[in-house]
Formats: sequence, C-alpha cells, structure tokens
Amino acid sequence: MAKRENLSRRKSAHPAAKEADIRVGAKIRAYRLKKGLSLTTLSELTGIAASNLSSIELDKTSPTLATLVKIATAFRVRVGAFLDGALYRKAVYCPKEEAEQQGDLDAAVSVHRLTGGVSLNDIDARLMSIAGPCPPFSVHPRGTDRFLYCLTGVVKVRVDDETYELRSGDGLYLLPEASAEFLADDRNPASILVVGTSESGRFA
Repeated sequence: MAKRENLSRRKSAHPAAKEADIRVGAKIRAYRLKKGLSLTTLSELTGIAASNLSSIELDKTSPTLATLVKIATAFRVRVGAFLDGALYRKAVYCPKEEAEQQGDLDAAVSVHRLTGGVSLNDIDARLMSIAGPCPPFSVHPRGTDRFLYCLTGVVKVRVDDETYELRSGDGLYLLPEASAEFLADDRNPASILVVGTSESGRFA
C-alpha cells in the first residue's frame, strides 16, 4: 500500500505536460531573450531568415528538425530543451534518478548536477561527494554568488588567505569576487551541496 501511495505522490509531483503547454515558438523566444540576442543576430548565427524566425516564435509556422538543430546550436542547448514541458511549470520535480553525473574532478570526487533537467533555470545545484584524499579543487569560478553547505563529514575551504572548516550543518556564502578552493579532510569522507547561478555553473 505504501508503495502505491509513493508512486501516486511521484506522479502528481511530476505531471505530464499538456499539449497546450508545449509551445516551441515561445520557448525559442524565451531562450533568445535570455541570451540577449536580437532576431537579426540569431538569423546571422543560424542562417535562417529573421522573418522565418519571427514566424516560428509566434507559432505561425512549425520548425523542421534541421531548423531546431541550428537554433539549438546557436543557443548551445540540446534540441530537447525546446520540447521540455517543464519550462513554464511553477515547480519541477527533480528525482535523484535524473541527476546528471559530471566528469569526476578526481578519482575520490564525484559530482552530480541536481538541476540538470530544469530548462532556463537561474539556479545550479550540485552534490559533491568526496570519498578520500584528493588534490585541492575549486567549484564555480569567480563571478557568481555561491553557497556551500556541508551535508556530511568535514571539508576545508580556502578563500584567498583564509581557510574555513565546514562540518555537517555548516554553510559558507561566497561573493562573486571570492576565489574558493576545496581541501578534503584526509580522515573523513564528505558530501557538500553547492548552489550557484546556472549561467556560470561550471566546475573548474
């Protein structure tokens, strides 16, 4: 019975998008505006006439797959992002099974992007697991606000000339100009939640 209730809860938290919610043109326009591109600039990047792009954005014409590929390439996103029904939802369910595993920074460090399935999100959340000793490494480059939260274990964070020791339940807020470097504790495995802005959410 409990299993059935859990499945029902998951279904309601991650509802199937209705056909009316899938507006490819509106999503393309949203990406274009987010990137700060004009129709003319997008036309130059894709080789598609600005008038045709305008018709696509207004949903007057349906783009072919080849056209979507060109537009997605210009935006540096996957084609499926235009078809993602989660784009205009007020809430998006992010199950652990859909977390994106990033390239490991070291054999002892694994990184999972928790918000990878959310389109046009302004927040980038990643879970870092440190299994043992590893060289110093940084997360999120300078230029964005970041918040680090130690879930388990102990981890040291070097910020310029200062070093902070974070234990389970401790957090550290970093301003954009702060350069942070993680120093793993040789004695304890640790897991850290790192939250920053998605535009610069790249691991160094």
